[in-house]
Amino acid sequence: MALYMVQKMSSGVLPAITYYRKQSGPHPSHEESGAFTTDATNAYANTNTIAVALVEAGTYKSGQGVPTGGTTELI
Repeated sequence: MALYMVQKMSSGVLPAITYYRKQSGPHPSHEESGAFTTDATNAYANTNTIAVALVEAGTYKSGQGVPTGGTTELI
């Protein structure tokens, strides 16, 4: 089973989006996880046409399956 990094992004009353990406191994490096969070934050800001500073990052998780429920997006 493939493992994924998962993180939910939101901002105020805008709908939340859970982003996910396949991780390179069982324990992603800080560089890999940091790049994922940055990419997810930027994707959410671009999708909603808001400033990156307004994005609220949820809890980062690794070693997850593909998220279900709500709005999800592979990045």
